[in-house]
Order: sequence, then C-alpha cells, then structure tokens
Amino acid sequence: MQDDSPALFGRDRELAEAGQALERAQDGTAQVLLVGGDAGIGKTTLTSVIADGAQARGFTVLTGHCLDVDHGAALQPVREALRGLVADRADDDLPPATRRLAPFLRGGPETAALDDLGLVIAEAASAAPVMLVLEDLHWADRSTQDLAIALAHTAEGRICAVLTFRSDELTRRHPWRQAALDIGRGAGTHRLELGPLDRDAIGAIVQARTGRRDQALVGALLARSEGNPLYAEELIAAGEDRVPGPLSDLLLARVEALSAPTRDVLRTASAHGSRLHLALLGEVTGLAPGELDDRLREATDAQVLRAAGDHVDFRHGLLREAVYDDLLPGERTRTHAACAAGLERLVGDRATPAELGMLAFHWYAAHDIPRAYSAAVRAGVAARARGGPEAIALLDRALELYDQVPHDDPDEPHKADLVRLLADACRTNAEPERANQLMAEALDLVADRVDPRLAARVCTSYATSCEELDGYPTHAEALEVAVRLVDGEPSAELALALAATADHLLRFSRFRDAVAMAERAVAAAADVGELPDVDASAWQTLAWSEFSMGRMGASVTAFGRAARAAVRAGNVAEAGYDDIGLAYVLGGGVDVERGLALADEAAARARGQGLPLIALRTGGMKVLALLTAGRLDEAGLLVAELVEQGMHPQSLFLLRARSRLLVLQGRLDAALTHAREQLAVNQTIAKHPDADEIDLLVGMLLANDLVDEARSVAVEYAELYSAGDSPLAHATMAKALYAVALAGGSDDADLAATADALLARALHDVPPDATTHWDALDLVVAPALQREVRGEPAADAWAAAYDAAVGVGAGAALPVRLGLVRALLAEGRRDEARTVLPELWEEAAAIGAGGVAAEALRLGRRHRIPVGDAHTSSPLDVLTGREREVLDVLATGATNRAIAERLFISEKTVSVHVTNLLAKLGVTNRTEAAALARDLGFLPM
Repeated sequence: MQDDSPALFGRDRELAEAGQALERAQDGTAQVLLVGGDAGIGKTTLTSVIADGAQARGFTVLTGHCLDVDHGAALQPVREALRGLVADRADDDLPPATRRLAPFLRGGPETAALDDLGLVIAEAASAAPVMLVLEDLHWADRSTQDLAIALAHTAEGRICAVLTFRSDELTRRHPWRQAALDIGRGAGTHRLELGPLDRDAIGAIVQARTGRRDQALVGALLARSEGNPLYAEELIAAGEDRVPGPLSDLLLARVEALSAPTRDVLRTASAHGSRLHLALLGEVTGLAPGELDDRLREATDAQVLRAAGDHVDFRHGLLREAVYDDLLPGERTRTHAACAAGLERLVGDRATPAELGMLAFHWYAAHDIPRAYSAAVRAGVAARARGGPEAIALLDRALELYDQVPHDDPDEPHKADLVRLLADACRTNAEPERANQLMAEALDLVADRVDPRLAARVCTSYATSCEELDGYPTHAEALEVAVRLVDGEPSAELALALAATADHLLRFSRFRDAVAMAERAVAAAADVGELPDVDASAWQTLAWSEFSMGRMGASVTAFGRAARAAVRAGNVAEAGYDDIGLAYVLGGGVDVERGLALADEAAARARGQGLPLIALRTGGMKVLALLTAGRLDEAGLLVAELVEQGMHPQSLFLLRARSRLLVLQGRLDAALTHAREQLAVNQTIAKHPDADEIDLLVGMLLANDLVDEARSVAVEYAELYSAGDSPLAHATMAKALYAVALAGGSDDADLAATADALLARALHDVPPDATTHWDALDLVVAPALQREVRGEPAADAWAAAYDAAVGVGAGAALPVRLGLVRALLAEGRRDEARTVLPELWEEAAAIGAGGVAAEALRLGRRHRIPVGDAHTSSPLDVLTGREREVLDVLATGATNRAIAERLFISEKTVSVHVTNLLAKLGVTNRTEAAALARDLGFLPM
C-alpha cells in the first residue's frame, strides 16, 4: 500500500545524536544542533522528526522560517517562532519580558533587541524545555544570525536550538558562512551534516511510496537523484515512464498539471519569495478572496504549496525558484512592478520598515530605478534608526542607485548623509574597517563645505562613528569644525555637535570643559525646541563630569535630569543607565541606603521592561553599595546570584564589584587577576580607565611583590591623568605613587615629587562635599601617605581620614582604620593602638573582611597586643553562621541536595553558600574546604 506521509530514511546516526542533545537540554545544559546539507537532502524532514521526539519529552517546540527574499526586515523568523508563546494568551498571563515584547511577536512594532528576545526564550525555558527551530538560515538577516550565534555561546538552561541551512549555498563570501563557523565553536553545538542517502535508504523510500522494492527502479533513482531524497520523491511522483531530464522540468511537473488560473497565481507568487503574501497576491491578481482560496487549495492538494500555521509557503524553495526561472525576462519585470504597485496600494503612507524593504526589492527587480531608490532610502533610514544591521544592505542599495536618479527634492537625504549613516551602521554592527572607509568618503563629499549643516552632520558622525583617520582631522578638530559651521543660529545640528563634543571631552578627562560644552548643548537644544535625545546625552555627560570633579550633589541632580530626558526621548535603556550612574554615586557613600533602594527599584523596572542586561548591571551597582556599607556577605551572595542569572564574568560592572570584594576578603592573588582583567576590559571602551582601577592594580601588584611593574603602571597613568582636571583622579594617582615609593621602588624621590604635585592640584580644586564618596577618600588618605613618605608623623592625618571614611560607610572605613593603626604603632603610640587594634579586628571579622582581620592579627602578634582568642582567630571566622552550618554538613561528603534537606533550605541557596564559602576560604573545591575545616579541629572526623 502506498504511503504519502512524511518519513525519514537513513538518518539513524543523526537521530541518535539529536536524542542525546535533547536529553542534555532537558537536564539543563543548553544545546545547538547545526543541521547542514544540500537543498532537498532532508533537513526539514529530520527536523520534523526531532521536533516530534522533543514534544514527546515535554518540550515546547517553536519554529521560524527564513525567506529567500531580502526585504530588510530583521528577526522575522525569530518573531514567527516566538509568536507561539503569546498566541491565545492574555498579556496578564505572560511573564515580564514576553509581555513587553508581545506586540512585536504578534506582528506589531518592527523593533526588538537581541537581549530582549533572549530573555523571552529564557522565560519560556523556565516553564518547560524549549526546542527553537530556525530553518534555512542561509537566507537569514544579520540580526537573526547574531541571535543564533548568541544562543550557541551564551544560552543557558533547558534550551535546544535546531538551526538548518543549505551547504550548497555557502560561497566563500556568503554572510552565513562565518556565522556557521562561529556557531560551530559553541560548547554545546553538534554539527549534523547530511550527506546523500545510500542504496538501502533509497530502497526504503521506493518501498514506502510504491509498496514494492523494485531493484531496477532503486538503482535508477539512486543514479538520478544522487542520493537526494527530495529528488527521489519527485522522480517517483512524476512516474516511471516520464522521468524528466533537467531538474527544473522535474520540479515543474506538478505545477504544469495544475489549472491555468492556478499556475498564473503561482507565477505571480514566485516573484515575492517562498512565503506567499496573501493580501498582496489578492491585490495583484484581482481575484476575490474565495476564488484565490480555491486556487491556493488546488496547489496545496497537489503538494506544490503547503499550509503552515497562519501562512502558506511553496513546498520547497527549489519549486519557487523553478517557477520564477520559468518566467520570461519581460514577465519578471512586469510581475515585480505589479507587486510593488500592489504593495503601495495596500500600505499607503503607513509602510513599516519591513514593507519599505519589500518595496525596495520589487522596484529594483522591476528596473524602476527612481522608485527603487526612494524606497531603499526610506527603508535604510528607518532601519538605521532601529540600529539593526539590515540598514547596511538597504543603504548600500540606495547608494548604488544614487547617481542614476535625479535629486530635485530638497528634503531628500544628501549622498553624504547616506554614506555617514551607512558608516555608522557598519560601526554598530562590527564592521569597523568599512566604517572607516565610508566615513573618509563622506568627509570627502563635504570637503567644500557648501552646505554647512550637512558638513556639520558628517563631522559629528566622524567623531562618533569611526577611528581617527590618517590624512583627516582628529575627532576634536572635526567637532570644532562642526560647531563652527553651524554656530550662531539655532539648529539640531549645533545641539548634536555640542553634545558630541562634551562626550568627547569627558572621555579624555577634561571635565570642566565637558561641563561647559554640555551646558551649551542643553541651551542649544532648548533654542530649537524639544530635543530630548540631546538633553539626555548632555545631562549624562554633566553628571559624570560633576562626579569626577567631586561635586556629588550636582552629579545626583544631573543624573536625575538625564533620566527624565531619556524617558521623554522614549529611550528606556538610556534611562536605565542613568539609574545605574545615580545608584553608583548614592551607593558609594553619598546616601548608601537610598542607593540600595534605587538599585532594587531600577533593576525591577528594567526586568519589567524586558531589559535584562541593565537589570544585571544595576545589580552590580548594588554590590558596590553593599560593600560600602560593610555588608560583605550579602555582596558575595549577590555576586554569585548575578553570575547565575547570566551576567558575563568579564562584565566591567561585575569585575569592579568582585575586585573590591576580593581585596576586603584578603584574596590578593585573585584580586590581582581581576584588577588586570578590569583594566583590560575598560581600555576597550574608554580613552582613560578610571583612576581607582589603576590604584587597585598598583595596590595588588605591590601586595604580590611586583614592585617594578607597580611603579611602571603608576608612572604611566600618573602622566596620563596629569593632563586631566579631576581632583579625585589626581589624589588617587598621588596615593598610588606614594604607595610605590613606600614599597622601595627605584627613584622614590621622583615618584614623591610627582605625587606631591598631583596632590597639591587635587587639594586646591576639591569642593566641600567631595569626600562623601568612597572614590574620593584618597583626597584625605593621600596626605597621610605623603607624611609617611617624608618620614613625618602621620597618625593624626590617618585619624582625619578615618573620620571622613566613617561617614562614607563601614566597608570604606576599615582599610583606612588599618592605616591608622599602623601609623599609631610606627609612632610608638601603643596605648591608643591597644584600644583600636582589637576593635578593628572585631569589626573586620564581624563583616567578613578577612584581609583586614588577618592583617590585624599579624600586627597584634608582632606588637604583642592581644587580638581575639584561640577560637576566634580561626580562618573560618570569615564565614557567616549559615555558611558554617553548610560547611559542617559538606565536610561529611553530603551533596547540595542532602545539605538542603538537612538545613531546610533550597538547593539553589546551598549552591550560592558553597560558592561563597569556597571564595572566602581561598580554596578551589569542596574537598579542600572540608579538609581545611577538619585540620582546624572544628569538625568531627
């Protein structure tokens, strides 16, 4: 009996590997199946069988298809796949990120960030294992490729992605080629390259389709199809007596058997791609809905088309290509023109970016150059506003056609505008070399300065979109030109140029000039009317500049205004970063409790808006605030939670928090590693790293006896910061130089002289409210170190510094009090030291500051001052009571689950406690932790 149902033959090995991947994904380890092969080789059938197996295991299967027409719409296959998560569900029933993106997933707005979509997938996987299928990725837009790469390298949890592509499409320069290589390097990626079927498998197809295994037919099919199952199926369907020779004839056999009206519909549909645009098809053909449905049903019954959910596709991309290739050149041109005109009638003046991309495609294929150019410009500008990589192809098309059309419309973008927008798109999407080339072209186009506003826009873009180019002005010179060209008359160009100049000055630590320029930008924006994006940028520059000059109150005010402007501009992400900045200022000592509350509020707000990265970075600010307050245990737990929630270990926000925590815990080797990583990361995103990062690195180098390297780093960055005007940075670099001098580095006198000059500048410029923040305490610590370098009594200076540090927070005050104790002992003020040293140890031990506690013990032994007792001087004293309980049970060999049952807490909480206690004890695994506890005699053997 003949069987027409889909079946899979000859893929037992691939199915077994897929089954193992599903099992691992179900257990919580994300997997990727990268399925490649020639057209018709069975990728879709294999994927369908895998999906059936996944559903049987309880997976939610989500499927999206890439289309063979580039209409500039980003992430359409992902939107199609994830639409199933919101179908037939009320918004109130959706988790936060999914609820936020529901309009996009249902076909509304065209914008969605990759991070947002990743969070939607993660939310789905938290409810049930997810199998995400993206088919035909060789046709994928750049954003969809980026999402696939991100899944392969960063996805966590119960997720299995199945990504299919045509191997025979991958020329050396095909954009998917590099993406496939990147995905293949993922730790959980399994590449399934489907080759031709063997004779047994072809025989099984013949048996299934004809009810008998005719060996002569099997041999003929194997030779003709070369093991391609689709071709074998088509050859069988065409009949033994009329097997066509050319493949196009083979693929068209079923089409030719249809009625003439249905063939006409298919010929029109083939010009638009493998997925039929039903409304457009009705508009172009003029068929009534019922008549069109009849034509589509005939083609579907003949297996030329297939209905999938709410859309209709050609059964195979090769079928669509064969139908399209069968059109005569004139027919193709007229069909594309009809599609473009029909689409314009459908969308009117309300075209979405995706529809603009379709219009550009059809008018170009119709050889209507003026209309193709206009549509490409509109689509490219819209795509650039969204920040998507689709802008590159669309703006490329517009520039390709630019010289072939007249330019009479004064509102039409100038060629230089298109080139600079394309350069900015390339920079945003990791094509820096091309961005440089394009920006050079844009600068050449406005070299005559005939249109001052155009030239100003290009010069401003140059300073923000590419590197400084040989033979062209520096960024500073370009911004100066931009301002000069449009100064004197209110304009958006002037406001933007001033805001960009302010940001440039900020990045080079010229904070006073940055403040003045940002204030000019705000005033220029007000002269134009409402430019909230300029206001947001300028006020953020003001906020960080005021902070760097020690004006903490002014910084708090400016961050608030920046956030409000960002909200007016509709940029909730930028408002989130303003919240991060404000939380850093407040949590660093200005108002620690308010900073902690803001961090919680901002993180919750970001999660509710579907902005997980900002939520995690806000968590990093909370860690710093907890450290300022001396709540080290909570800070350590939060660090572990942030990593578990997906914060990248190399995140600057996390490195900064971890480094400060490690120093207080006394884990100096690890702190040095983090300090090096922190500086390396910051150097990739800022012209000048933060001075406190340099001070941390110098301190950890000295703590690890790397004096020469510490001196080299301190001298290099002291010279760099001497050109700036931040009293905080000057004091911090003076402190670092004094520390190197005290450690006995060479040329100590030169170091001290440089430090003296920096400190004098810092103290001359410091405002009264500066020392209310941890980053500014070097303004009072450096003078104490200066006295030590000079051999002068320093205890009173350390006492003044400690008084200031107490006002900042307990975590900030502990290291300063340690400096005070050392100075008291050095000056022979033993009676005072006998009082302060035990108090210092008790406070350090109470909050888990193992580094300070250990140094206090060492000083006590050296100077014969009683500190602690036999029990409290244990290294285990850095642990909290709950961590001690966990260690007690862990040392018996118990698993996390057993510990959780014993202590009546969750297994996840146990995992966090174990991670934290390993870090505090300075051991690398559970066995070492248990052995340490036994060696100290606190646990039964």
